[in-house]
Amino acid sequence: MEDMDDIIIWGAGKASLARCEWAVFAGYKILFIVDNNSDLWGERLNDILIKAPEALKDYNCTILTSDMYFDEINAQLTKMGYVGRQIGFQQFKKEAVSRNSVKINWSNVKIGNRSSFVFDAYFPKMNWGGTEEWSCMVANAIAGLDVQTYMICGMNDKFDRFTSNCIHFEAEDEISMIGKMASKIAECLPCVFISHISIALQAAYVVKAVFPEQINLIVVAHGDALYIYNYLSNWADRVDKIVCISEKIYSVLQEQYGLEPEKLIYKPNPIRIPTIANNRKINEKTLKIGFAARLARELKRTHLLCELIEVCIQKGLDVEFNIAGEGECLGLLKRYVTDKKLENRVHILGWILPTGMVAFWEEQDIYLNISSSEGMCLAMLEAMACGCVPVVTDVSGVSDVIEDGKNGFVVSVDEWLDIVDKIEFISNNREILYDVSKYNMKLIRNRFDVTDYAKWIIETFDTGFGVPVE
Repeated sequence: MEDMDDIIIWGAGKASLARCEWAVFAGYKILFIVDNNSDLWGERLNDILIKAPEALKDYNCTILTSDMYFDEINAQLTKMGYVGRQIGFQQFKKEAVSRNSVKINWSNVKIGNRSSFVFDAYFPKMNWGGTEEWSCMVANAIAGLDVQTYMICGMNDKFDRFTSNCIHFEAEDEISMIGKMASKIAECLPCVFISHISIALQAAYVVKAVFPEQINLIVVAHGDALYIYNYLSNWADRVDKIVCISEKIYSVLQEQYGLEPEKLIYKPNPIRIPTIANNRKINEKTLKIGFAARLARELKRTHLLCELIEVCIQKGLDVEFNIAGEGECLGLLKRYVTDKKLENRVHILGWILPTGMVAFWEEQDIYLNISSSEGMCLAMLEAMACGCVPVVTDVSGVSDVIEDGKNGFVVSVDEWLDIVDKIEFISNNREILYDVSKYNMKLIRNRFDVTDYAKWIIETFDTGFGVPVE
């Protein structure tokens, strides 16, 4: 029997270099590399000897293979009668970051007396969306209750403008990033680590493996995209709790992915409640329609705005569109407005500071969303808190706060152009704006205050874990 830390790598191509690096990082001893190409037998890759598959007859330890050729290699191993375990690269990474033998120097770690909250807000790109806004907002609310917070982020300096204690990481290879992030997270122990699912979460797994009593791992499921469900179903056993921001996400993870209810918490997103009057001004003539989101094709479907605006104009509706955000569709929207000479009816405003969004929504009558997928859109809650009437597609989070025809209007994702009919109905029945505005402002203020959320998150997850240092 081989030592449990012995491993054999299958494949001597360039892709195996990453597998070798991960095995070393996780503290495994690589015995040798196996390859079917006889020309490579006896050669070395990263100073590791390459052997023929026949060499496996004397071993029964774990074999690390590629995911792409997993089934093909498995068939060959079965035919050979190999009794050791085979593991694919992605599953191996999960095991690797959950071991306590990773090659990281923990000498600078000093466990504190009070727990902190560390937010995973890492994104390799510079854009700004709901998850980034959520992280800063909740971190600030927790800090306001005299609790230490930290923010793990990329090189986007926007974070520094809205929250404190940002720890920036420049994009590099996975192992280097995980090592550096893990070291920084460990310096914040004991802590509650709140993730949106990024490479920083893998770093937190490493810390959890070494200091299991000093860190709680919480994942917030910010969306209902397939990759989020797949990740959570695969890694659920490595986290303490998953916060589902909509009832749909909460039910899908149980009913379709088999997660136990004890692992999940349903808690809708919070917002900063605006300090505005209970009664707001309603535009009597031109109906102002606000759209604020990442200007992307995928999920947000921002490119469809051009057709929606066109149909509104063809119907002769007296409407004005105000579009806030940045992203790949920004140029497309600007060209559309210029080509159609719609500068007086469509305003492309670019990115607006989070602190400026209340003023933006106060000027709008309608909140517009045509997404194909969401979690629980912060912009929707913010707009409703300012008295806007939501006209949206039926995505995750909508049914949690909107009753179709009562405090907003909902259309199916596939029939998104039906939104035009809803806009026309509101335009012809302006009294709706008064009633819905008042109802939504009260609803959001009573249920979605970030200060209440911060108190809940501290009481729920900062449960006195960790061993205090005298």
